[in-house]
Amino acid sequence: MASHINTPPEAQDPGKKPGIIALLLSVFGVPLIGTIVGLYAFFKSRTAGHSNLFAILAIVINLIYTILLLLFLSGIIYVSKTALEQRKQEDVLETLTQLQEKAERAAGNVDTDRIAEELQAKIEMYHQEHGTYPSYGQLLSERGPLGLSEEQREVLVNTAKPRSMRVGFQACVASNGVGSGAIVTPGSGNAPMIVGSCNNTAARRE
Repeated sequence: MASHINTPPEAQDPGKKPGIIALLLSVFGVPLIGTIVGLYAFFKSRTAGHSNLFAILAIVINLIYTILLLLFLSGIIYVSKTALEQRKQEDVLETLTQLQEKAERAAGNVDTDRIAEELQAKIEMYHQEHGTYPSYGQLLSERGPLGLSEEQREVLVNTAKPRSMRVGFQACVASNGVGSGAIVTPGSGNAPMIVGSCNNTAARRE
């Protein structure tokens, strides 16, 4: 009686085990390695005359993952590029606006009433944050939300009487030297804007 020897499954299909590994890689989201292992398993099984379903599934799934990943990366690159171009356009527009405003100020086309109102609001904000009103130097040295714009800095002068199309600034201090208010005078000749208490004429700093 002839003895029957069972052939190991690996000998029957040498690509079966790599195909299973490739399928597991696809499940755990390693598409590139999974595709390579799947192709290796597929051709190894094919050489031995077998069809490897695990390898085929792994290749298909990993290729889908790879395509989706490429689409995702392409989308990120496109969005980043679009955002960068938009930022460049905004920077150019901001630069042109600043140059235009500077040219208008040089030509004397300055809305000092608007700027005086903006400075009045900044001084009020300074008082709310520090509990006192700023001197001219303190107002210029502020940063962040209280910081003055280039336009505001350029037209502001430390005097009760504004020159030409500039805005005059006059600090008011109490007898103890604490800032009690400020007077902002538009260069347009309109009425000064008083912030805080500047009732005591003797306490005004000329």
